Amino acid sequence: MTVNPVAATTSTSSAAATSTAASSSNPLQSLTDPNTFLNLLVAQLKYQDPLNPTSGTQFLSQTAQLTEVETMSSLESQVSAEATSQATMTSTSMIGKQISATLADGTAVTGVVQSVALDAKSGPTLNVNGTTVPLSDVTSVTNAAAAASTATSTSSAG
Repeated sequence: MTVNPVAATTSTSSAAATSTAASSSNPLQSLTDPNTFLNLLVAQLKYQDPLNPTSGTQFLSQTAQLTEVETMSSLESQVSAEATSQATMTSTSMIGKQISATLADGTAVTGVVQSVALDAKSGPTLNVNGTTVPLSDVTSVTNAAAAASTATSTSSAG
């Protein structure tokens, strides 16, 4: 007796529908979800041919792949948190510094950073003379005191 895998998947229609919906935008994205991977592994074991079962080596290989997917997912979230932390530290260290930036619309902005707004979605933004400047648009940073003395020495020399 053999089990037809196409007919057997009808009992897992809710998991399959969720998996199909998740993979419709990116087929590889659904594989990064440990639950999807685990559901596929359980379905494979549940519907395997009893006269020709999955080898132990193949099962261990698939279990190792699940562990790898979980580790990569955890590492991705840790790297993302580290990048957010780094951007926060970088932006707050610019308070009181002279910056130059070119905004997305091409406008050049130069001035001293008065404050920083931290937004989880758009990232840190700097307040420079009343203008909101995204951290990613900053092109140079100098010490405000050094910039002021350079401007003073330039004007007194002329």
